[in-house]
Amino acid sequence: MNEELLDAVIVTIDDQHLESIQTVADALMLAGMKVSGVLPTVGIISGSVARAAIGTLKTVRGVAAVELDQEMRAIGSPRQQ
Repeated sequence: MNEELLDAVIVTIDDQHLESIQTVADALMLAGMKVSGVLPTVGIISGSVARAAIGTLKTVRGVAAVELDQEMRAIGSPRQQ
């Protein structure tokens, strides 16, 4: 069986759904996302999903944005491998 590669994503929740962030996380899981973290204070859900399903995540009620999780590093610092 050939597993599809997953992309790390950060999902931002809209202000109206902050109090029900766990419900949004559950809906994201039903849409195919593997949730790895829920940060209710800042309205962020992190996890991974197949790239083809990112558009579906954007349609989940309460989702304000879905972004690929990018590596961040200081300018001039070497990449860790």
